Amino acid sequence: MPLLIEELNEEAPPEEGFKFHWLPDARFGSFGSEKIQPLLDKWGFGPDMAMCTFRVEQPVTPDTLQAMLDDFFRSREVLGALAQVTPGLRAFSPDKVKVKWERMSTKAVSMSFLNKFEECGAIGHSGHIRGRVEEDYEGVPICNLIREVVLCEDSDMYDFFSEQERREFLFRIFSHLVFGGASNQWEDHVEEYFRVTKEVYKDLLSVRRSETGDVEVLSHVASVVSLGHGGQLFPKESPLNFCYVIVDPLMRHVRLWYFGYRPIW
Repeated sequence: MPLLIEELNEEAPPEEGFKFHWLPDARFGSFGSEKIQPLLDKWGFGPDMAMCTFRVEQPVTPDTLQAMLDDFFRSREVLGALAQVTPGLRAFSPDKVKVKWERMSTKAVSMSFLNKFEECGAIGHSGHIRGRVEEDYEGVPICNLIREVVLCEDSDMYDFFSEQERREFLFRIFSHLVFGGASNQWEDHVEEYFRVTKEVYKDLLSVRRSETGDVEVLSHVASVVSLGHGGQLFPKESPLNFCYVIVDPLMRHVRLWYFGYRPIW
């Protein structure tokens, strides 16, 4: 089971709370772009996906992330912006919001991390995604082996990725794109999924070269799973829902990537 975090007290948050400003003119190489948005629409995300950027006035550290998340989903400015872009998210009692979240790992910085999907046989050498007899898993069609590896815990293929590897943000991005939304017209080959995964990764994470020349991720990534008694995060319970808040501590940018699953029928 994932570790859900509710409270971190190692470092005190600012006395007056965190303050946020929406940056509505922020643009992305993936979401909303001419080349990538048609694929996101094809995969069923449509208007139920959002990607947006805010600036936070105060510095954010790993130890103040809980307080920042609580203030973020209580902020009048943030909630006003999210009401325009995330129709399924509602904070009906902001003062009662208590965010539950899981910290994502950002150690995987290369697409080679996803080679295990080929090593376990879910993807052929040519990039073809191997199919299987379709079955339903909590309302999600398991129609290919990538989906089986990601979602089906009773599958022999599930253990090719450890629980730690499944908390890698790169793994999460790729998985979400493969599953898509209710009207998903999925791909038979993996190339487009890899291409969009790279673009989303670049849009959401801030990286730099360390003194040794290695790629170092600066961003903190939180997978938000609940707003507590103060709000509704998603319009309907589904394994396909996701909400990530990503903090760039240098630029003091807070990015949100969200999808609230809505069935066609």
